[in-house]
Amino acid sequence: MATLKVCSFNVRGLNSPAKRNQVITMLRKQQVSVAMLQETHYKEGHTPRLNHLCYNQWFHGVSSSSASKGVSIALHKNFPLHVLSSQADPEGRFIFIKGNLGSQMFTFGNIYAPSTSQYVWLIKTLNLLRDFAEGLVILGGDCNLTLYPLLDSSTGSSSSSNVALSRVRGSLEALGLVDSWRALNPQLKDYSFFSAAHRSYQRLDYIFVPVQTLSSCLRASIGSFLLSDHAPVYLELTLRQLPKPMSNWRLNESLLDLPEHVSKIESLL
Repeated sequence: MATLKVCSFNVRGLNSPAKRNQVITMLRKQQVSVAMLQETHYKEGHTPRLNHLCYNQWFHGVSSSSASKGVSIALHKNFPLHVLSSQADPEGRFIFIKGNLGSQMFTFGNIYAPSTSQYVWLIKTLNLLRDFAEGLVILGGDCNLTLYPLLDSSTGSSSSSNVALSRVRGSLEALGLVDSWRALNPQLKDYSFFSAAHRSYQRLDYIFVPVQTLSSCLRASIGSFLLSDHAPVYLELTLRQLPKPMSNWRLNESLLDLPEHVSKIESLL
């Protein structure tokens, strides 16, 4: 039975050849099939050539104006996804790819949310993913917020309001996505980010999957703080047991929270 292992990791810069080698070596040792890397610090026109023997397909979202962001998705040669389409943010904050492996269609999304107004950005980006996605959707990334502060922060609090967090959770529910690590570890406290300035830990890094896929998830784990101030997050799931995606339509109520949508609806009415 084939196993798919996904990793989401804020690497805090990959411009150094030594750092790239360290990250790829870590991915190989962990037998990662799909790697979603954030904060690569790649800039448009300055993306290094990555012809690694194991990870032979790379997809990048880079900024033309800043090297402080950047996201990448790397596919292992043993997961030969035939990529049909991709969509990248011009600011280097997300990359979506979709393709097929045999008869199974996959969509992988990788996001790196800003440190302010996260919920507004996340809702807009999730709506873009909704329009792009086909088949089984797996979304990873650094959301720059804790969805459940009491469990996901060592201080038990969040800089985002309860209303903002509720709206983000609602957008994820509208897509049928759940936080895989929390679903498999409902009461466990563990963290993926350490803030030296505030001397606090938070779980900011996620891998979201469709709720009907949870029965195929074997384990979710958080790695060590060795190469970054973030720790990698891992999810393993069985491919053979993956269910077909649900096609029931549901109104994405978070659209009503965006002023431009409200104004358009009012004008039409």
